[in-house]
Amino acid sequence: MKNHLKLSNRLSLCAEMITDGCKVADIGTDHAYIPIWLALNSKIKSALACDIRTGPLKNASKNIEKYRFSDVIKTRLSDGLLNITENEVDEIIIAGIGGNIISNILSGCPWASKKDKVFILQPMKYEERLREFLAENGYKIEKEKATICSRKVYTAMKVTYVGTPQKIENYEKYIGKLSEDYSYPAAQAYIRKQIKNLENHLKGAESENLDSAQEYYREVIEKLKNFLV
Repeated sequence: MKNHLKLSNRLSLCAEMITDGCKVADIGTDHAYIPIWLALNSKIKSALACDIRTGPLKNASKNIEKYRFSDVIKTRLSDGLLNITENEVDEIIIAGIGGNIISNILSGCPWASKKDKVFILQPMKYEERLREFLAENGYKIEKEKATICSRKVYTAMKVTYVGTPQKIENYEKYIGKLSEDYSYPAAQAYIRKQIKNLENHLKGAESENLDSAQEYYREVIEKLKNFLV
């Protein structure tokens, strides 16, 4: 059954950022596809498949048993990271939820600010809020990559805690580390998506005669356009 589980591009991007041989927690695991794929490919020592709801955990348990990984992957009912202890995991995947909720999960966990922990974050929306939170609270985006999945574009970021606030330019809130490697198609699609969103915000600011907001959005839009190829 090895390699007989194919992840979507969005989930695959998260899985590929995991370090070989680590202990992983997958928050909001749903069907536990990421931990199972990691185990199938011998990339992890152990995994916790976590969710806030019992229904998804039942689905996860069935899949874990189907692939015969009950000795490697354990399910856990947990609100974010609240029911996970520091020594149980090395790297944490938080994917498929809003950037604001991811920020709340990190701020609510006392050991999330340990420098030996790695976070793989894949926000579905409010990415700019998450990037701003990370920078202000001493987290550094080490790597970020975009992918296209079901005609939508997403990014995933590999994050560590460095302990000091990070400088972040206004445009970086919207494309993060993609500014360092932006020529491939998915990155270009993501930048275009962000420009479109900002243009919608600009229209709203214009209709309400918000001069400072208009200036802000125009400045960021022009900066992002410089990354289009």
